[in-house]
Amino acid sequence: MSDCFCDRCGAYLPEGSERFTVHVQVVSDVAGMVCDGEECDHACFSMQDCAGSDAENYDDELYQELSFVLCNKCRQRFTQDPFNRGRGMLTTRPAAERMFH
Repeated sequence: MSDCFCDRCGAYLPEGSERFTVHVQVVSDVAGMVCDGEECDHACFSMQDCAGSDAENYDDELYQELSFVLCNKCRQRFTQDPFNRGRGMLTTRPAAERMFH
């Protein structure tokens, strides 16, 4: 590991310090990749294929992967309120729970 900075607050994170990586996949529903009722198994399979493929093959409007490095303080804030809405714990919908592991 090398020195880096927290992507949220800019805190210096020297080599060997505690840090966390947040990995985000943004998938377009238009592409037919989001689980929907009976088609969920097929849709999730398609999304897994997409995630395992070369990201350059997909338009950024259809699929993106983003990664961020966070310090412990920002990780705690992110997991409590990832969209900074001031609401506390993130709530999920059942479809999202089936789609992401």
